[in-house]
This record gives sequence, structure tokens and C-alpha cells, in this order.
Amino acid sequence: MEVSQDIGELIELMPHSFIRPTDLKVLQHQHIAVVRREQTYLRLTQPETKRHSLPMVTMPQAVPVYERLLVRRLAQGPIRTSDHVFFPEWPQRDYAIVQMRRQFDLVLSRAGLKVSGRGASRTLYCLRHTAIMERLLNGDRIDLLSLARNARTSVEMIERFYARHLHGEMVVGKIQSSRA
Repeated sequence: MEVSQDIGELIELMPHSFIRPTDLKVLQHQHIAVVRREQTYLRLTQPETKRHSLPMVTMPQAVPVYERLLVRRLAQGPIRTSDHVFFPEWPQRDYAIVQMRRQFDLVLSRAGLKVSGRGASRTLYCLRHTAIMERLLNGDRIDLLSLARNARTSVEMIERFYARHLHGEMVVGKIQSSRA
């Protein structure tokens, strides 16, 4: 199986965007706005999923990935706002997400990363976990409610599912910090 350039951009974008893999299959250019203000980010306003419809904001690292993808797409021809961002050549979007997962698995297998140090199989969903855990570990005083709302999930799901491996030594600096 050949690996598409889209999979590289998808792997690079996901850990900075909080997006679910299943949302990738419906993500169109009309759902993305590049915002450059005090902070730079992508605003994702994809259709409602899992009873969540609020826009999501990405980390700034997602912006150059999307802009590179746009340049590549424009070199192939005009882009419609209704075009899917990833693998637009596959109109059957259920097939597209299956192919995204297959290609991701192939990349992991070739890199020797299919299984984590704890023996768990890595999946495309792991990139969403990475985005959420990165903010929990390195975000400056981010509260769980803000993180949950932005990731279109609940505080309970973050506590139960995403942060279940979080322990004190991972955030000792935050635990020992104090206000000036």
C-alpha cells in the first residue's frame, strides 16, 4: 500500500487540533478559518458530533500544516469550500476514514511504533489523546472545563479516559507551584 502525503499532514495536524478521527472524514475547507490575532490558530466549525457543536481552536502549530496543505491542493487545481480537507479524492467518506486508519497503521508499523511501551496498540485516535495530554501536562493553568469544551468532550471523559495515565510526577512543577 502506498502512503499518501495527506497522511503526513493529518498526523502533523491532529496533535495540535483536538479533533476526533471520525470528524476528519467530514472536515471541509468551509469548516476552517485561519485566525491571526493576539494568538494564531485555526477555528474549526465542523458539523455537530456527539452532541457538541461549538467551534474548536487549535494550537498555533496547526496553522502552517493547513497552509502547506492548501498550497499543495492549489497546485493540483482550484479548491471548493465544500472539498474535504483530507483525501478529497475519496467521495465515500466511510471508505476515506478506513483508508486514513490503514495508512496510519502502516506508517506506525514501518516506524516500529505500532505498540506503545505499555504494550497497547496505537491508533489514529491516539493523536487526539496526545493533543489533550499535551495541554494537561504543558498548558499554563488550563482548566478542565475549557479544555473539554474546546475538545468537544466532557470533563468526566477527560478524567476517565484521556488523563487516566496522568500521575503526580508528570506535573510535579505544577503541583509545587505557587502564586507570586
